[in-house]
Amino acid sequence: MTSGRSAARILSRDDVVRGAIRAIGRDGAQVTMGAIAAEVGVAKPRLYRMFADKSDLDRAVADWLVDQIYRAVAPDLSLMMQTRRATVHQFMTAATEVVLTYPNVFRYVAITQSVATGDSSARPLDVGRRLSDDLAERTRTLFAAVGLDTDGVDHLARGIVGFLVAVTDLWLDVPGKPEPAATEEFIERSTDSVCQLLDGFLRGKGVVVDPDQPVVETLAAISQRIPPP
Repeated sequence: MTSGRSAARILSRDDVVRGAIRAIGRDGAQVTMGAIAAEVGVAKPRLYRMFADKSDLDRAVADWLVDQIYRAVAPDLSLMMQTRRATVHQFMTAATEVVLTYPNVFRYVAITQSVATGDSSARPLDVGRRLSDDLAERTRTLFAAVGLDTDGVDHLARGIVGFLVAVTDLWLDVPGKPEPAATEEFIERSTDSVCQLLDGFLRGKGVVVDPDQPVVETLAAISQRIPPP
């Protein structure tokens, strides 16, 4: 026998994040918590029982976008067999396709102002923090495996990700969807800039990279040149 009152809908954090993605896609970066609650089909106070504050939801949305970028790149297992530029270019192409699919979500996580609990000052959501921390950890692991000094890796990662977030915002700063030619130019320029940052870091460590050499061969060459500690 069922009660006349329908059971409360079971709602997860993932359900709310997916609803937020839909609402942001429709309403843009200035979407309200009320609009997100309506999209999910619950009263707004219920959202605040699932997230510490709006900053908590903002971070969850940012994490979702980062996951989409990694999923777009991860299936290709041949990246290490390509040249450094080809690898960076492929990552940029995949990331750009994700941003083109969810432009308002990128704008939201890049420019949203959030007020943390107990903090009266608004701050921009640092979408680059997770990306740069993850990039730094992956790079540190890779360089350490071939015996390369990893001092400065965090600085490099923050520089690369901060640059990419800024120029992605510049590329999207047009009415409507960016033209294909502008998108291709964005990918090419961004690829060149990231490669230059990587080259500068490696040269500071005494490593000169052959641009035509696959990444895996470059790592092997570094390992052979640097004696173990």
